[in-house]
Amino acid sequence: MNRIFSKRLLGLTGVSFLLCSSQLVMALVPNNVAIILNSGSTNTIGYRIYVSPSGEVSYVDGKGSNQGKLSEKLTKKFFRDLKVAEPLSNLPKQSCGKSVSFGTTTTIRLAGEESQDISCPGNAKAQRLDNDVIAIAKALNVVNVPRSQGKPLPPQNF
Repeated sequence: MNRIFSKRLLGLTGVSFLLCSSQLVMALVPNNVAIILNSGSTNTIGYRIYVSPSGEVSYVDGKGSNQGKLSEKLTKKFFRDLKVAEPLSNLPKQSCGKSVSFGTTTTIRLAGEESQDISCPGNAKAQRLDNDVIAIAKALNVVNVPRSQGKPLPPQNF
């Protein structure tokens, strides 16, 4: 009886360690990697896109996770627009009407800063970032998947 209990406890400890380790690894995003966060809506699943300055990307949406590479031109434009908009937390907040069922918010995190919802741009800098995000999502074929057709995003602690 004690052997069975010990093996089960050891197994649970190992699983707990793996889960904690994987969450720790996910939380360790380098300061130079931009994270695009789309909230999703009542009817759709959001997405997360991690963009490195080299153009390498990892992303997850309602269809699952994947990796890719952006064009050099799009990558340089995005990071140039991010630099111009710094600090991201100072981008002005703009209120705009959104559908209760389909309205989403899109923010960008970089080096400890987070933007306001750029899908309601408060100035030209935010508008350029919104255009960049739309182009990035389109290049990767990342979309808001209807909740009935996809899987929820895994949790992210950052």
